[in-house]
Amino acid sequence: MIRLRTFVLFLLFLLPVGCAGVVFFGAGAATGVVGYKYYKGALTVTFEAPLAQTLEATLTTLNNQNIRVERTDRDATSAKIAARRFDKKPVNISLTYRSAKETEVEIRVGHIGNKNESLILKDEIAKVLFGE
Repeated sequence: MIRLRTFVLFLLFLLPVGCAGVVFFGAGAATGVVGYKYYKGALTVTFEAPLAQTLEATLTTLNNQNIRVERTDRDATSAKIAARRFDKKPVNISLTYRSAKETEVEIRVGHIGNKNESLILKDEIAKVLFGE
């Protein structure tokens, strides 16, 4: 019982420290990026920008990276981009309206996902959006 209580107190002590590290990392990583997570092969990012502006920045990023856009579907609250890299690896990006000033973007590179390549695209989109 004492061991369990000590372990729980230890975890509670580390929780604020771990969150502070994430907050500082998020703040320094890119202005305008509200947050991001990588789960089941897809990187989900929330940008502090309207849907139309984020879509334009995403298309510009794909062009700058020599990634060929095969299809773009858009409606009032979402957009989907199907693209292909030079090595034939698929790139699928979904954008979803969250508010007038926030857009959620899901990036999947490859069939099962590639975290590093998705993070590179996230950073490049942020550079186009926010001039970093």
